[in-house]
This record gives sequence, C-alpha cells and structure tokens, in this order.
Amino acid sequence: MRLSKLAFVVGAAVALVVSAASASATANDPCKVLTAGKFSEIMGYTATIDKTASTQMSCFYQGPDHSGGQFMILTESASGPQADAMLKRRGATPPPGSGLIGGSYRQESIIFSVSIRSTDQAKLQALVAEIKHNLK
Repeated sequence: MRLSKLAFVVGAAVALVVSAASASATANDPCKVLTAGKFSEIMGYTATIDKTASTQMSCFYQGPDHSGGQFMILTESASGPQADAMLKRRGATPPPGSGLIGGSYRQESIIFSVSIRSTDQAKLQALVAEIKHNLK
C-alpha cells in the first residue's frame, strides 16, 4: 500500500512540474502579442486571425486575396549558442520567389519568426518592432 501511495505522490509531482513548464512555455500568446487589428493597421488592409491554423505558439493572419502572414514564437528561453543556432538555422527566411518576406528575430531570450505575403520591408520591420514592443 505504501508503494502505491508513493507512486501517486511522485506522479502528482511530475504532473505539477509538467503543468508549470507548459504554462511558462506559453507566457506570450502570439495572437495577443500581435493582434489582428495591429497587423491590419501596419499592413494597410483588414486581416483576421485564422483560428484553425493558429496554435499556442503561432498566429496566422488572413487578408484579402491570399494576403496575410504568420508570427511564431520559437522559444522563450534561448541563450548562448542555442540562440545563435536558432537565428542562423536554415529556413529562417522564406525561399526566394515565394512571395513572402520575413525571418527569425530575437528579443532578449525570446526567438520568434515572422513572414508576410509582401515585398515591403518597411511593413515587415514595423511588425517586428511591434512584436518586440509587446513581448514580456
């Protein structure tokens, strides 16, 4: 009987640690960090959040005629060589000719990526600035 009680206590402790880790991994909700309203304002058209495609770590924006973009938090705890590797990893920018611009960026220990269907670097940089401003 004691062994089962110990197993229960250990299991509960593990569940608590996993729950706390999950909560800390999602300190920033991407769709709240960059709202559809702010995305729309910067891009110059009305966009909505694609709730089907968006997840706890990513937000997808839909605009008219296949316009839009995505914002994804890759990690909230990057440091040292891990952070450098994530920023330099292959695929950090959309492929040439895809009609997308974007990249991976860092705000303290948070690494995120942004891509938009556009050729306007100023709009991309405005989105990145807004995201950096709103990250905790």
